[in-house]
Amino acid sequence: MYTIEELINIILSKSEQLEESMKQESDLEGLTVKQLYCIELIHEMENPTSSELTQKLQITKPSTSVMLDRLEEHGFVQKIQSDNDRRAAHVHLTKKGDKAAHLHVDMHKEFAKLLTKDLTDSEKDILIVLLNKAIQSLP
Repeated sequence: MYTIEELINIILSKSEQLEESMKQESDLEGLTVKQLYCIELIHEMENPTSSELTQKLQITKPSTSVMLDRLEEHGFVQKIQSDNDRRAAHVHLTKKGDKAAHLHVDMHKEFAKLLTKDLTDSEKDILIVLLNKAIQSLP
């Protein structure tokens, strides 16, 4: 039987392997995990401003700016000036960015299926309760 630390390490490692495999199959392998997460947030937040994204990512404004510049250079996002505030810009996903966002969501779904495929419905329910309880203590 594994310890909790070993289990977390195995889960994270397998998740990264699946993500890398899916990225290679979809020609998105140049994206980092942080960039994929950023793209997923942009998709969820529906065209946030850079400041809104900075808050959600919990990183500095300059770090967000560099990440968005790189994503824009590679055709994943487009910054569009706000109609309401000329100092602000909203970040929009391009078709390529939308494809990346869906890939990341699909990867999470696939990993959840793999992780729970041998569990009964009641075991899945228990796992959901336990994981929800565990993440409440995370910062």
